[in-house]
Amino acid sequence: MGKLIRMDLYRMLKSRSFLICLLLAFALALGMAPFGRLLFTLARSFSAEVRDMGMSEASLATLLTNPFPLVNLMLALLSLCWFFYADVENGYIKNIAGQMPMKGFTILSRFIAAAVHNLLFAAVGIIGNLIGTMLVQRFEMDASVLETVRVLVLKLLLVQSISAALLLVVSTFRSKSFGMILAVLFGLSLTPLLYMGINEGLRQLFGPETDISKYMPDTVMEEHPLDTLKALATAVGWSAVLLVPAVRIFDRKDVK
Repeated sequence: MGKLIRMDLYRMLKSRSFLICLLLAFALALGMAPFGRLLFTLARSFSAEVRDMGMSEASLATLLTNPFPLVNLMLALLSLCWFFYADVENGYIKNIAGQMPMKGFTILSRFIAAAVHNLLFAAVGIIGNLIGTMLVQRFEMDASVLETVRVLVLKLLLVQSISAALLLVVSTFRSKSFGMILAVLFGLSLTPLLYMGINEGLRQLFGPETDISKYMPDTVMEEHPLDTLKALATAVGWSAVLLVPAVRIFDRKDVK
């Protein structure tokens, strides 16, 4: 299992799609604050109301607890889709799975590799955002170390549960296109439209107050303040619910 994880990590880190998405994520994070400063300057030149306003200091806590600024979450999830599907697309999944006592171990290995993948994207997003902000703004030193770590860990766990959904769709059911659609929906916060349709159907069975969006990882991740117990329950619960069938179904199906 250890060798399989190392192989997946090596394959992921050498992937061109991973490197391109990571570079784009850094560039977007780096340019976010300067671009915001440019828009503010333009607004001051055209608006009398804005002209007398000063640009507020950047909140360090906000920067450190926003590991996926702009569309970086979408880039990370798209990168995962390409990684999850690479062994099927390149035709060597049968050789890999055939060496394992359980073919499902390959799913577990990719899930663990996805945690490293998400951590790298989070680090790139934070570092790029910090550097870009330092170029154009002052920091407001309002960050609590423990609170920052708490929020970051919870957000990474929630993103990991989204990764489990992509793993089930892309690796187990081998639907790269559907996985990429989900990556875009999750990454651009478009899932409320999806949840709205699901809620309409469920309310016919469970009552008018039914709302699954309250317990979905991407929705919980946007809550402020982020509740520790709710975030943990959501992340662990969805990871288990999605990962277990992903492993079992993959283990029982023929690998071609």
